[in-house]
Amino acid sequence: MIHYRSYRSVLRERFGAPVYKVSLNGGFSCPNRDGIKSTGGCLFCDNRSFSPAVAYTDVSAVQQLTALIEKKGSVSSGRLWLPYLQPFSNTYGSAARLREVYEPLLSVPGVIGIAIGTRPDCFTEDVYEYLEDLSRRTYVSIELGLQSSHDETLALCNRGHTWEDFCGAAGRLAACGIETVAHVMLGLPGEDAAMMRITAQRLAALPCSGVKIHQLMVIAGTEFEQWHRDGRLSVLEVGDYARLLCGFLSYLRSDQHIHRIIADSTVENGLVAPLWSADKNSALREIHGYMDEIGLVQGCCCEGTRPFAET
Repeated sequence: MIHYRSYRSVLRERFGAPVYKVSLNGGFSCPNRDGIKSTGGCLFCDNRSFSPAVAYTDVSAVQQLTALIEKKGSVSSGRLWLPYLQPFSNTYGSAARLREVYEPLLSVPGVIGIAIGTRPDCFTEDVYEYLEDLSRRTYVSIELGLQSSHDETLALCNRGHTWEDFCGAAGRLAACGIETVAHVMLGLPGEDAAMMRITAQRLAALPCSGVKIHQLMVIAGTEFEQWHRDGRLSVLEVGDYARLLCGFLSYLRSDQHIHRIIADSTVENGLVAPLWSADKNSALREIHGYMDEIGLVQGCCCEGTRPFAET
């Protein structure tokens, strides 16, 4: 039984073959770190734990991509590639700066488009116009960090933007014909199952093509690590996360593609909790087993196809 619409299957349907998404560092910064909004960043954030590409500070994105392709095998192997500018905010700059980073990636043989990770407050009119032009020429997917639709949670996590900011960016990008993906985190402090369900319902009502979901992870060196050690922050057990995740998926639209259902890290890369995040395969088996048990169908509560009992 297929429980949700995976992004991997969407790409294969669209391009007729498997597409390999590769994380790259575009050398951009973030207004929540460079002093424009904050210097501390989000209380949960340490890119070194989430993206291996963050280490490539002295190598251009196109050099990173070509080196990876050479390592994996030549283009003659028929592989298709989707470069993913992941660390920090990759629309945080002038349109000229974006063009300087993006365009060389598109000229690499086998590249079918570009995925861009950013924040909803990192766009200017010139950037929107450039992205609209780019989307006419190639496949473009913009991944917008959200984490929660509740402003009190966003403020608590020091996100530096609001739900209204996200709605504005998602709507503007949709008007440009650009695919938008929302990043969401389940298990943030102060949120219960009802609040997470509301976030799903709100996303279902927006022109968001996809959603990327993962559990709250406590990473060494972040403010949340101190909260965790002080007993002010708890993390989810994998079974509890599975139930929350399934409830969340059931309130999304069935056509929204799911880019990820868990994140993973390692103790060596700073993972403090929950430790099940270090065993991705085991966690996925348990989560998929729960989906089988309850017969989860993405969008079932959004579209009224069947009830979902949150237990």
